[in-house]
Amino acid sequence: MNFFQQQEHARARTRWLLFIYLLAVIAIVIALDVVFLLVKSFSISEYSQSQAAPTDIRSWIEADAGSLIMVSLGIIAFIGLASLYRVMTLRGGGSKVAVALGGTHVDASHPDRRVRRLVNIVEEMAIASGLPVPEVYVLEQESGINAFAAGHQSEDAAVAVTRGALDIFSRDELQGVLGHEFSHILNGDMRMNMRLLGPLFGIMLIGLMGSILLRSSAHSRVRSSKESSGGMVVVLILGLGLTVIGYIGQLAGRLIKAAISRQREYLADASAVQFTRNRDGIGGALKKIAAWKHGSVLADSGAEEVSHMLFANGLQQQFSGLLATHPPITERLQRLGMKFDNQELAKLAVEIQQISGSFGRNETYDVNVEEQAAFSAVDGVAGFASIYENGFDDESLQSARSVLNIIPARIRTEAESGPAVREVVLALLLNDDAEIKALQLNVIRAAGAGIDSQRVIDIRQQLDGLPQNLRLPILDLGFPTIRHLTWQQRLDYYQLIEQLIPLDGQISSFEYMLSRLLLQMLEESRRPDSNSGKKQLKLTRLQFHLRTLFSVVAAFGHDNETQVLRAYNAGMGSLLGSQQWPEYYLPADWTTHFDAALAAIDRARPLIKEEIIKSLIVTIGFDNDYRIEEYEMLRVIAALLHCPMPLIEDDKLKS
Repeated sequence: MNFFQQQEHARARTRWLLFIYLLAVIAIVIALDVVFLLVKSFSISEYSQSQAAPTDIRSWIEADAGSLIMVSLGIIAFIGLASLYRVMTLRGGGSKVAVALGGTHVDASHPDRRVRRLVNIVEEMAIASGLPVPEVYVLEQESGINAFAAGHQSEDAAVAVTRGALDIFSRDELQGVLGHEFSHILNGDMRMNMRLLGPLFGIMLIGLMGSILLRSSAHSRVRSSKESSGGMVVVLILGLGLTVIGYIGQLAGRLIKAAISRQREYLADASAVQFTRNRDGIGGALKKIAAWKHGSVLADSGAEEVSHMLFANGLQQQFSGLLATHPPITERLQRLGMKFDNQELAKLAVEIQQISGSFGRNETYDVNVEEQAAFSAVDGVAGFASIYENGFDDESLQSARSVLNIIPARIRTEAESGPAVREVVLALLLNDDAEIKALQLNVIRAAGAGIDSQRVIDIRQQLDGLPQNLRLPILDLGFPTIRHLTWQQRLDYYQLIEQLIPLDGQISSFEYMLSRLLLQMLEESRRPDSNSGKKQLKLTRLQFHLRTLFSVVAAFGHDNETQVLRAYNAGMGSLLGSQQWPEYYLPADWTTHFDAALAAIDRARPLIKEEIIKSLIVTIGFDNDYRIEEYEMLRVIAALLHCPMPLIEDDKLKS
């Protein structure tokens, strides 16, 4: 699976779906215009005895052209405003969707061991893939087996799992399903699914209004039979017309959702196998859905709206062919090279009944670090680039498990769910130099904001001596908790970090980048849709920004001027080929230029970003010496450019 190619495919699908949606809106407008004409034909005020009524459709349209234009514009405005309203309600990100479906936010401190296992797997996958750890929700009232990922981008992503899935799945099966959902995040499916919610809401609302009018007319007939039936006939026709058109719009919405969902489900299933190297995990999950008495159906009324986002079919009604948002389970199993017959179905149904309500009889929560598989070393630039291009797999996942087990229990607890999460992250940002560290602590003390500077010192002492590759995972673990701070707390925290970044210009490159990454995560969690709608930039418009980026990476990755210049030119040459590129230049205030460069480069197309990252790898590996500091810098840069980089085992790099 290539992350960048899938992102490009997602962009192409978005444009195609926009065209289909516009066609659906036009069809709805025309249909409602027809309903308007029918309603008007029953109006005695419009066509009196002194005025002959039009005798054909053409005459109707000619007589009411102005009214039809106004009605059409009103319908478009209604759909647009309804869609805009839905988009605004979803600005909070994936958590809004999870909560709307009855989801309960959970973390690693939850008393239910099933939930802790779920959080643990989510953390492993996020750290392995280079994504921020999503918020985790459990749909406690849902007995059906299902899951979904929602959000505008990885910084505001949420993963939700039903109680039925938690109770019935083994660890491998749950991991397979979550691998499927992480694929949707990485491939751009999640963002596209979120964008569909707003436009489709406007269409679905038309049908809802029709149902309300039909109930209203029925109530009026019961309440008063003596009143003139003319008005009720009008309401009845209007309500029936809106209901029928709303149903047609709903079918159009399902068709649109199905068009993007079915093939993406096959890809996500295959990606889950790639991530875990275990087809029995996701395969077993699909089999249990087929065998479980509740299947994958959601009881919540909002299931219709999010049906295209789910792991499996969440609707009571079964749709097939063009209207099915998910392929049949048998076909998904066949694509995985697995078979499933009625005898196995019956046997599995009995087993599920026995284990439902209990926690996997042979399950373990913690992973023994010593039992992890061995990892091969990175073989030069090509090997390093290949790891990045191909995405994370089971080796990255196992590496993430090892990393999580090395983190001291207290620090991990505070990062995941503790009140000292801000202090944990600030401890990561403290400089090794005693004088600079003292300056940083003075800034922290002066800021107040409920932050305990002594606790920052204590946590930093615990961090000293630990492997360097733990800093980013600890930040990732803490981010979901930071997102749940109050708005004022996040604002104060944001301002404090901004004060720490430029402190006398003496903060190290990695500490600066770690701070910048945290700021970006905070900003994008506050405004999840902030990057949408920005025009993408071509490579030709990015050359001077690329100069800054490659200059910084070359300068901080090599020891002497000659190596720096040669590394810079090697990277720029790899990216631009025969084109001319600006000479190496590292300004004294490089952080300001670096911020501007990253903001601009982040607007490049995904495939261009891929080439940029590969060329940065060339710059770093020019001396064929891959150090932990260089890899961490590269991983932060990739994250700042919204290009997740898989975790690499520490023993592949030099200290």
